[in-house]
Amino acid sequence: MVRSEIIPVKYVFLDVVAYTKRTIEAQCYIIDALNKIVKGTANRYRINDDYVIYIPTGDGICIALLGADLPYDIHVTIAKEILHRISVNNSRVRLDWKKFKVRVGINQCDDNLITDINGMRNVAGAGINNARRIMDLADESQILVNTVVYENLHPRKAYNRAFSPEFRKEVKHGLVLRMHQLVKPDTDWLNTNTPSVFVTQVQPEPPLPKLTAYYFAHCIKNQDFILNKIREDTLNHNWLKFLLWFLAEDSKKADETGAYDAYVRKVLPDTGSDTIDGHFEWFRKHVAGEVAIELCNIILDDAVPSSIRYKYLYSESEDLVVNSEGKEKLKGDWPEIWDEFGLGELSGQ
Repeated sequence: MVRSEIIPVKYVFLDVVAYTKRTIEAQCYIIDALNKIVKGTANRYRINDDYVIYIPTGDGICIALLGADLPYDIHVTIAKEILHRISVNNSRVRLDWKKFKVRVGINQCDDNLITDINGMRNVAGAGINNARRIMDLADESQILVNTVVYENLHPRKAYNRAFSPEFRKEVKHGLVLRMHQLVKPDTDWLNTNTPSVFVTQVQPEPPLPKLTAYYFAHCIKNQDFILNKIREDTLNHNWLKFLLWFLAEDSKKADETGAYDAYVRKVLPDTGSDTIDGHFEWFRKHVAGEVAIELCNIILDDAVPSSIRYKYLYSESEDLVVNSEGKEKLKGDWPEIWDEFGLGELSGQ
């Protein structure tokens, strides 16, 4: 091999988790143990010194595997074996300060083979730099691989379904790293949890809007009536949505103004009835079917936004029946409305 030769390199970059928090004695022991584990792994797979460079990093090691003559998945094989051997080591030592874990980043790239200041072989280039960046995103006992490694391995039978979906991370100067996590084999020495840097904090779901809450309440209270009308004629759902919107608007306005008198209505037309059946018949008589079809979904979008509708209403019942999750949501967000409509008695809650 000549100086500054460009050569295919497979990288296994690893470091010891929480290394700097250890005592000097622990750091010395851990580095010695890690060196033996890495060398023992290389010997097992008969990696000749001509094909590997070990680069100490202070709190870890970068293993650079040189050339195209090594097995196609040697970098992943070595990483798994190292994690396994560390797990075995931890199970055999009795003192906690001798136990340690590493995290691993894997990459492959055409990099430069150079001679360093000590006259030793070394590597330089984007491949080794990104291997470290990928490793930095892993948690203990996790293996992250560059997308190039993933593309080469995942079509193989041995790596079918072995990797997570893609993670992306902008690291600096607009550079976006694309990587996957090794999640197979499922053993106690491989951490398959999502790396903490990629775990999105779940935001609490906002409460139902008041109009939606009243719409849900009227749907639950009148569920039998609604289902009967849909069974009678599938087009009835158009008038039902009109009616339920008006009822929800009336309930909302009554709550906000304190006007609970049934005859003080701000929205619902004067149907000449105080029963839901009477209201429904008035709508079916006075609102043309074409108008109902044209406007019912606009009415529904106002009462129940689509993101809420898809989650809490049964689409097969024309978005007029609240599912069990929707009932729990209403009860939790608006217990006063739940009690006002006596919904606990209807549902046995």
